[in-house]
Amino acid sequence: MQRFLFAALLALPCLANASEYSNSTPPGIEHTGGTTFSRLLKDTPLPAPDEKEFTKPDPKKLEKWHEFIANYDSRMNKFEVALDGIVIGADDIIRYAAAVTSKGSKVRNVSFEGIDCKTNQYRSYAYLSGDQWQNLNRPWELIVKDKRNGYQAKLAKEFCWGGAPASVEKIVDGMTSDAPLKIVR
Repeated sequence: MQRFLFAALLALPCLANASEYSNSTPPGIEHTGGTTFSRLLKDTPLPAPDEKEFTKPDPKKLEKWHEFIANYDSRMNKFEVALDGIVIGADDIIRYAAAVTSKGSKVRNVSFEGIDCKTNQYRSYAYLSGDQWQNLNRPWELIVKDKRNGYQAKLAKEFCWGGAPASVEKIVDGMTSDAPLKIVR
């Protein structure tokens, strides 16, 4: 036990120095707001992306719904994205409509969301009630890969290539090339 405490005391100055350097950016490298070890320790939220104005899609015109698998833990739900509702804004945020239906249920929850490829964050803007969007005031959240029902990680993998949004055509091709297009109304 004494050896462990002695080793821990010796390591503290090294950890403090490592933390100090993990927050700094080397000269000539632009910091893009990525996650660092010290940010995780401090639980400091990432800055919200700089958003520009956008328009929500007309829910009645969303017709090309494509089913996808989010992750193993989410197998009790059916996930869909409206391929004809994917838009890349002037702010490089990919906005889309997604639907989640619990298997064995007829309740379909549709939301309008955005993914920022640069910061690996997502935001829910609205949910569908009847045939109208109801605004939400949700903050930006970090995309977590293995989050239960966290389908945003799967969509970010499809939407973002190298920290930037892919074109809508490439996104649709990538999502539909594995399996035939499944249009659900």
